[in-house]
Amino acid sequence: MENIPYLKITAKNNYELGFKIGVKLKDRIKKRLSANKKLYQKMRTKNFTDLAEMALKFLPATEKHFPELVIEAQALSRGADVKFEELMVLMCEEELIDLNVPKCTSVALKTKDAVLVGHNEDWLNSYRNNGLYILNCEMGKHRSLSLNYIGSLPGSSCGLNSRGLCFTANSLSARRFHYGVPIKFQFRAILASKNMRQAVNSDLADSSICGNTIYGWKNSRILDVEDYFGHHEIFSNKKILIHTNHPILSGDQNKTNTSQESIRRYKRAAEILKQEKDYNLAALKKILTDHEAKICSHPIKHTFWGSTIASTIMNPKEKWMEICSTNPCKNKYTRYYL
Repeated sequence: MENIPYLKITAKNNYELGFKIGVKLKDRIKKRLSANKKLYQKMRTKNFTDLAEMALKFLPATEKHFPELVIEAQALSRGADVKFEELMVLMCEEELIDLNVPKCTSVALKTKDAVLVGHNEDWLNSYRNNGLYILNCEMGKHRSLSLNYIGSLPGSSCGLNSRGLCFTANSLSARRFHYGVPIKFQFRAILASKNMRQAVNSDLADSSICGNTIYGWKNSRILDVEDYFGHHEIFSNKKILIHTNHPILSGDQNKTNTSQESIRRYKRAAEILKQEKDYNLAALKKILTDHEAKICSHPIKHTFWGSTIASTIMNPKEKWMEICSTNPCKNKYTRYYL
């Protein structure tokens, strides 16, 4: 297991930010691309050249809604000295590759004096090494701290910003997509948002796949937005919000998108909170390290089945993020401040 690299970057604009990230992570991005090409071949997915052609079809919708982020992505490819269309495959991986892996668990708590948002990022085992990076960024008056995928834009896992907003997300496995705005571009737009309304509007901007986003706002509000092809639902609660990888609305649930594995994680998180006297950091970590429902998921040998590649907890009021590389039951969280 490698430590997740930490970058601190000051940039004047989106182009400079993307280029600087590309330069600093050049070797890691090239290594990630090489590993994924081999991985897709083993998994018998589409030819990588075909995937690159498909990835470019997401550009019209993305340029319409977030032209500055396309510029940032192009600069990232130039800084890393890799082909833009190949980098786009990494940014559109969840849309293009039907990956049979357990996905993420998110929990938001309203404590006595703060909002806490916790998240276990589950993805392919290959990403346990050279899969993620941490970015502390300043661009103009806007500052942000985020956990991100190698070869992708800031916010591609989760993040918080200087306005007092934090977010994390879970995919809803509908096994279909359309050529809208890829979720990793939406996350980047959310990270740059000035307020909750702007963040939710970015979240719902012509989404390419179904997804769910949990938000925390300073010390006053938690919100859950479930975006499901053609409609969306907003959930709020004074104390707790939980989401795994199935729709909360029963009318959106079916055999394809509502797995028993996801339901078990959801119910287990709720069960743990019912047993806790106080909603606090310790209670949140108890959920994220749980094995009964495999919220903390470990690799299974000789399979492509994924695992927890990182765990994170955010406090948008105090503007810190605790990040643990791979499984939080074994490894320690490190706190980073914006």
